[in-house]
Amino acid sequence: MKLAALFVTLLAAGTVAANANPTVERMFQTANAAAQSGQYDVAITTYRHLLREVPTPRIKLELARLLLQTGENSEALALFREVHDAKDTPQAVRRNILPFMEAAELRTVRIRYGIRAISESNPSRVSDGATVFFNGVPYEYQPEEEVKTSFGLEPWLSVERLWQNNLLTKLYSSARIFDNDQLNSGRFQFAVARQAESVPGLFVQVASDVEVRRHNSYVMPSLETWKHHKLTDTLNVGVGGQLGYMAVKDSDATGVYYRPYGYVDWSITRSLRGFGRVSLEHLNGRNDYYTYVAPKVEVGLNFRSAGFDITPMISLTQTRYSEYDPFWGVTRRDDTYRASVSVSHDQFNFKGFTPELTVFHEQRDSNVAIYEYHQTGAFVSLKRAY
Repeated sequence: MKLAALFVTLLAAGTVAANANPTVERMFQTANAAAQSGQYDVAITTYRHLLREVPTPRIKLELARLLLQTGENSEALALFREVHDAKDTPQAVRRNILPFMEAAELRTVRIRYGIRAISESNPSRVSDGATVFFNGVPYEYQPEEEVKTSFGLEPWLSVERLWQNNLLTKLYSSARIFDNDQLNSGRFQFAVARQAESVPGLFVQVASDVEVRRHNSYVMPSLETWKHHKLTDTLNVGVGGQLGYMAVKDSDATGVYYRPYGYVDWSITRSLRGFGRVSLEHLNGRNDYYTYVAPKVEVGLNFRSAGFDITPMISLTQTRYSEYDPFWGVTRRDDTYRASVSVSHDQFNFKGFTPELTVFHEQRDSNVAIYEYHQTGAFVSLKRAY
């Protein structure tokens, strides 16, 4: 990993001034030469001395880079964070530091965990009821489950480790525990990922996802790859795709699954970030009744104001099933809309836990009325990272 571009940005922004002291300049050149020749102990010792004399962002980043390279991950992370969190550090530099911070965290085993308190007006996503016409005769449909608000908890745990061979292993697990046990579910994922050395920004991941619930539990091994592009210091884009085989409890729904996608992340200002994602999900079920194509668009903003961190998001998913259903007399088409906003505040921090409130509304419109639903809900998340 090279920080040359990052240093140039710092210099251009005026946060690292050239030092007029000849002795300090000679020490810096000595340390730099030692690092380039592989004499890391000499370079680190010299940079530590320089840091006591001239604690500039450049010295901190040079030292942090070498500490990360030699396995002193905790100290490297502290120095990267110090520069990243400084008020006068430009937004472009902060973005450049983030990958180094993440590498330092992962090499010491990054553990994140949290819990959500959930309230949903219609967690089972059932229709309010409808009139169904069969051969011209009207029938009144009533859902099997009553539409009502339910409360629950969602604990989750994520463990990630970047090994010396640059393999990244990830374990994620979560559960949804409602007062109605028919809604309870659990999800697990184990993944191994690696960045391709020959193609910068290209990542490959092999994963296995498992979801356990009362209806339609599934297991899905998959291969995923994505390519990250940095267009400017503030604009990043990427494309990727996932290919898997979804084995569902209902064997008719079992089949090949794929999902190409693209994403964009733009730091508009120091306190405003925009992001978006488009994808095309496809499941080719054994029974064509379950085969569908679902394009999805999701956009959002993240901004900070008066200590608040606010993230509004909206998404639209169009699900198109392939088989004409003689019972309903149509080919099913669904449109699902979701809007949400998440809010947290810097002052609400309890021993490393930061609460975040999310409020959302989701609605599905369908040309088959029994598949329509709407729900409104909220959850409070508590999360912590090491």
